[in-house]
Amino acid sequence: MVTLEKLSHWLTIPRENEHLDFKEAKQQFDVTKLLGYCVAFANERGGHLVLGVTDRVPRKVVGTDAFQNIGDIKSKILEKLKIRVEVYELNHPDGRVLVFEIPSRPVAHPMELNGTYYMRSGEQLVAMPADQLRRIFSEGESWEDVIADNYTIDDLDHEEIYKTVSDAIRENRIPASAQREDVQQILKRLNLITDNKLKRAAVVLYAKQESLQYMQCMIKMARFKGINKLGDFIDNQQVHGNAFRLLSEADAFLRRHLPIASYFQKDEFKRIDKPALPVMAIREALINAICHRDYSDRSTDIALAIYDDRLEIWNSGELLKNLTIENLKHHHQSILRNKLIANTFYVRGWIEKWGSGTNKMIQLCQQDGIPDPVFETYTGGLSVVFKFSETIGISSKQALTVSLSDRQKIILEMIKKHSGIGFQQIIAGIKNPPSERMVRKDLQHLKEAGLIELSGHAKTAVWRARD
Repeated sequence: MVTLEKLSHWLTIPRENEHLDFKEAKQQFDVTKLLGYCVAFANERGGHLVLGVTDRVPRKVVGTDAFQNIGDIKSKILEKLKIRVEVYELNHPDGRVLVFEIPSRPVAHPMELNGTYYMRSGEQLVAMPADQLRRIFSEGESWEDVIADNYTIDDLDHEEIYKTVSDAIRENRIPASAQREDVQQILKRLNLITDNKLKRAAVVLYAKQESLQYMQCMIKMARFKGINKLGDFIDNQQVHGNAFRLLSEADAFLRRHLPIASYFQKDEFKRIDKPALPVMAIREALINAICHRDYSDRSTDIALAIYDDRLEIWNSGELLKNLTIENLKHHHQSILRNKLIANTFYVRGWIEKWGSGTNKMIQLCQQDGIPDPVFETYTGGLSVVFKFSETIGISSKQALTVSLSDRQKIILEMIKKHSGIGFQQIIAGIKNPPSERMVRKDLQHLKEAGLIELSGHAKTAVWRARD
């Protein structure tokens, strides 16, 4: 049910999303275009098209005269698209607003209009790419459950398989008798093999490095300078391997780049080391990415990015039907895309009861006194963002830990005394200044150390100290 109260809330949302779109449509709105939007929304798991509201922030109700006969337009949509769309007419003080509530398409059945499968791209309706269409058509079957052609048991890491058994016995999730089973029996117990043929899930979980051909079994990891991808890399690598290798490499990456705060509790002599983020929450997010990603999409990888102010993890695969971002923040039923992969992590004790992962991340962040993780969907995938309590880039307070020449120290102190200082002013403030080229090198060194930053462009650019 859409009410004026809900509309008021929508007006405050910073930007449109995949389930909400605003159009002014003061006088009219083309019927064919409306049908196209209904198809696009249905293909994108449903949503609301709002007529009579500006699409730029701050949004305003301007009213619409389109589709005065609501029953007639509902009938036309049903006749043409064979879906039932609810239409709400809201009498807002600033004008009449129409809200079209469009349901999701059926599973494995993309919708089309006159032979075109529409989706939205910004303000435009565009034809859905072939790979996305294939993913929709294949929704009826599970990618992980399909037989893995050209793979045998010899292509798997047997040591990792036996580690799974040891962990599962310790967690009381499989009987102790399993330790006497051979690899084939263990895989059968985990439902990773059928008729002596491996399933794709077995390859994702256990394939040896030299045997693995699935390019989607990869994680890209980067530590950026600054708060966006425009900054330089401090570290950048990608790892191809089975699920447990990806987690191991990600763990090593986090250890290298998450700062550690050390302190002593009162009346105790043992030092306590505490990372800037709860490692177990990040580990939970990485396991979720492996268990829930869309492996049919071979063009994307799991992405782990660390910036000065946050850590982000993204994986391909939209939320499955009946799940929303809001659901992830509360107790919810687990809807698994890859049940076999998730079950292996469960029996090993690496995840608890299904559906609790996002709640556990939130709880761990709250225990550490940092902001709750932020969940977002974009470009066909789900991201989890962990925000640092304070930035982790090198600050001016850490200047003593950075190797600086005497001249660089003078330049740094000069910049600190000003809210913004230009290049020529810096040169003028140095006694017996060197060439401009050398001063630019000094400034670049200070910038790379995270001590200063450049604002503005060309002749108006000024240097400022970073906090």
